[in-house]
Amino acid sequence: MTLNALLLEQDPATAALFVQTLAAEEIPVTCCNTLPEGLHLLAHHPFELVFVGRGPEPGSRLEFVRLARSLVPAVGIIVLSNQELGQDRIAGLESGADEYLEKPFNWREVAMRARRLGSRAAEMMRNHSGLLLKFLNFTLDPLERTLHHGLAGPIHLTGREFDLLHCLARSGSSPQSRKSLRCMLHGRDPHTTDRTIDTLISHIRRKLRAVSGADPVRTVRSQGYAFGAAVTSWPHPGQIASRA
Repeated sequence: MTLNALLLEQDPATAALFVQTLAAEEIPVTCCNTLPEGLHLLAHHPFELVFVGRGPEPGSRLEFVRLARSLVPAVGIIVLSNQELGQDRIAGLESGADEYLEKPFNWREVAMRARRLGSRAAEMMRNHSGLLLKFLNFTLDPLERTLHHGLAGPIHLTGREFDLLHCLARSGSSPQSRKSLRCMLHGRDPHTTDRTIDTLISHIRRKLRAVSGADPVRTVRSQGYAFGAAVTSWPHPGQIASRA
């Protein structure tokens, strides 16, 4: 099984070494050096692994760990450090990291940990990706990128509106900050602001209320938005057919 990895790293030489070394282990690595770029890649591409090296500013890599874990709960996250272990390690694990490796690296160990963690993440993703999300008589289909209401039929959403609704629905009651939502939409519009997020959420709420009279999106003061409706997951018909 081929694993795909994302690396956040500011140092080009370190990034190049990672790409070259893990390519020899048949683990393709995509590099990024900003949080918005990394979160957009993670939201829209099937990575099983995330390596977190040096971030663009102090504290940013732990923020990236936290946002990545919230965005894709099943992904495997390995934090890379040239610092003494201790509080830094604890902070990384508390932010949502699975593994913590200190420089200089033993590349055989890196590859071993990557395969083990990536395989586990891939299995979890196979069990959860592409699932139909159902709430309040709505069905959200991430493969067809459609929203359907049991009585009103198809509900038109723009690309950004669909991405936002899907992110919130799959996150459930866990609040998503405006920053994490901005980063998730970065590829569609790198100039997305908090005001843009609020406007898109308003559009989504209006469209859902128009057909159901209910608003599943909940504003969480000082944190962002969360989903206030119960969400159930169902296998996609296409996935069932492919396994038959």
